[in-house]
Amino acid sequence: MLALAATAVLFASCAQRVTIANLLAPPIPVEADLENAREALSELGRGRKEAREKYNESVSRIIQHGDLQKNEDATAASLTFSDQSIPLVDGMGEITDLATVERIAPASPMVIGGFRERITVDGVGAPLVLRFPAEGYSPEEGLFQPATAVLDFEGPNASPRLVVHDTLANAKTTLTSSGVSRTLEADFTAPLASRFAAEERQRISLAAMLKSDKFDDKLGLSKLDTTYPHKIPVVFVHGLKSTPSTWRDTVNELRADPVIRERYEFWTFGYTTGAPIPYSAMKLREALKGMATFRQQLEAPTDNIVIIGHSMGGLLTRLMTESSGDEVWFRFFNEPVEELPLPEDEREMIKKMAYFEPLPFVKRAVFIATPHGGSQMAEDPIGRIFSDLIQLPSQLLTLSTSIVSESVYSLTPFGQAILGKRIPTSIDMLEADSELLQRLKSTPLNPNVSFHSIIGDIGGKETPTGTDGIVPVESAHLEGVDSELIIQSAHRAHQKPEAVAELRRILRLHVGSIPAPERE
Repeated sequence: MLALAATAVLFASCAQRVTIANLLAPPIPVEADLENAREALSELGRGRKEAREKYNESVSRIIQHGDLQKNEDATAASLTFSDQSIPLVDGMGEITDLATVERIAPASPMVIGGFRERITVDGVGAPLVLRFPAEGYSPEEGLFQPATAVLDFEGPNASPRLVVHDTLANAKTTLTSSGVSRTLEADFTAPLASRFAAEERQRISLAAMLKSDKFDDKLGLSKLDTTYPHKIPVVFVHGLKSTPSTWRDTVNELRADPVIRERYEFWTFGYTTGAPIPYSAMKLREALKGMATFRQQLEAPTDNIVIIGHSMGGLLTRLMTESSGDEVWFRFFNEPVEELPLPEDEREMIKKMAYFEPLPFVKRAVFIATPHGGSQMAEDPIGRIFSDLIQLPSQLLTLSTSIVSESVYSLTPFGQAILGKRIPTSIDMLEADSELLQRLKSTPLNPNVSFHSIIGDIGGKETPTGTDGIVPVESAHLEGVDSELIIQSAHRAHQKPEAVAELRRILRLHVGSIPAPERE
């Protein structure tokens, strides 16, 4: 009965939607705000807190009430008012083509819902959310970047200008004025909130699990940050009946660490979670290869990435470090893949699912609440009902039909028993005795990759008999990992502060930061 209740909880939607409400500051003549900012700027050298607040508020209000304009050839941008224009200037050449920005909004007036904490840094300037057009692995809603604007009067004839700094490019970004360096005010939560609030896919978790064809091309690998050549990509992979927004608190709170802001950029992978695990792993593998090519074109090395997977996403993560060999193929088929009488596109797809090598640029993997030994949920009545409701990708169904009609005699008795009936869903593959889990269980971990486990236990007793309600501790335990931490948590362990602290430790360890935060 307890297992049934846990399964029902897993399939119930209780995700809190990210929301943003903008508080419109009362407009005052821009000349008054400019004068206030000028006065406050001259007073900043005296160390007065009220001067900083006056300056920041004036700059924020100017930005909120200005109209974003670009010149005819889109090489420069400015904020315009009824009687004047204030140019936008890239502070240190940090922002990729500032003139392409589609929207500039001050972060301070944003009231944000759906996050556990708001990550900010006190300092000088107006924190911003910059929205850039969708391109190069950014979602269709666009790329949302944190920045900070400072207003100075160093334009022609001492005219005002807004100097915009990328606060993710350098965690130690400072403003130098009157010979004094000051930390820039920053807000790292507002851009994340803007990104997730804009996504219509926030709450498609159940639908995406059940209807692969409808959502398959709307998901995939997506960057949360612009591409920084000096940073290491961290890829977050969600679990069954989930979406990338499940990582919002994790990403948000990791950004509170200046070392992590300085050294890492964040990506998420979304997928239709009802599809067979090898199919989703193929999609992730191809996406990561594409990411490496994309970054290479930007002269950004991709040879040291970290993948963090929650629940079933941990199984996808592990498959990025594995070699398939021939054993699995000949368990299902009597003939090599090249000899199957299949159309070329179908042969290519089945080859990508069945044959693969470790991605050489994946150097560290973290498993959170991952069912290496299976989940009772997969065998419970509720789990079976949902498995039966899943509509598999049409290309998989076409492939299955082709195999049964054209290549049935190429199947082994085991292959006929599995593929001749119904292609297994992801839920089927989470059964403890599934072919996939049994194979992974018997395969040693890749010695060229560092592995870590974070395991949830509702009772917090750190015993092998514990469970997070979905995955038993014994199932989540994996021999050979570099570290294992059991925390008191239900299945959404990846969202717990203790898990975030452990991820922070692991990411600092990955870049050799000394000292790495100790576990509490």
